[in-house]
Amino acid sequence: MLVLHRPSFEEMSFRQELLADDATMSYNHAYGGCIDFSKEKWENWYEKWLKPKNKKYYYRYLYEMDSKIFIGECAFRFDEEDFRWYCDVIIHAKHRGKGYGREGLQLLCEAAKAHGLAELYDNIAIDNSAVELFLRCGFTEVSRDEEAILVKKVL
Repeated sequence: MLVLHRPSFEEMSFRQELLADDATMSYNHAYGGCIDFSKEKWENWYEKWLKPKNKKYYYRYLYEMDSKIFIGECAFRFDEEDFRWYCDVIIHAKHRGKGYGREGLQLLCEAAKAHGLAELYDNIAIDNSAVELFLRCGFTEVSRDEEAILVKKVL
């Protein structure tokens, strides 16, 4: 069973590990793959995403209660340019194929609804198999081009 966990500053090491893992970040190959999240970046990132004063960002770890380990991350943010709320779920590659993506996305949608959001979007790379997960979780395809598929869910 997964729960959403608000990470402490010290727990940012899991995010660093997640974003540096080649297999986990393979979905991001069109945008460079792994993402540098070295310790020098933690403070600014934490301030933006996890301080309560910023209502345009929401970030949590997916925590597996039975094994007491972090499985992945999920988030949503408000995009000023598109005037939309975008979400994402990343499951560590070693935990994929166990239903955590579906459970995590459902938890994230519940959290978004509890925060007063009416809908969530995601831009998914055209070759990313995660689009099927989003569609199975009630998202619908809004548009697509040669690079990405835009999906939306009314909460």
